[in-house]
Amino acid sequence: MVSIVEVVKEESTSIYWSANDPDLTEQNELLQEETVPHQVKEVSIDSPVVKRLRYLSEPFPRNAYRPLQFLVNGQLLTGGISAMTDSQIAIEVKQESKDLNEIRTLNLQEIEEVFWKGTPFS
Repeated sequence: MVSIVEVVKEESTSIYWSANDPDLTEQNELLQEETVPHQVKEVSIDSPVVKRLRYLSEPFPRNAYRPLQFLVNGQLLTGGISAMTDSQIAIEVKQESKDLNEIRTLNLQEIEEVFWKGTPFS
């Protein structure tokens, strides 16, 4: 048995089988299901501030550059980096009027600038 299959290509890059064979029709349906576009993950390029934060979260810089100041929504937070993930940072904020330290978790994109000794860290 010989079956002739004609492949037609459109601008949408969809492939259609023109055959009356039921097996080919089933294969065509499976192929169309597999070619459904997958969700594209949003790739963001790290800003210079995020790159600095990644460096400062490493073990040696984390201890060497203390205390840091973080500019968040126009407010300065003083403290150090406690932990960091791909999208968030935990900052141990030192309260000047209290002996207790508070840990705040922020999105990396919320931090506008990082200061060390009163000047932007570079």
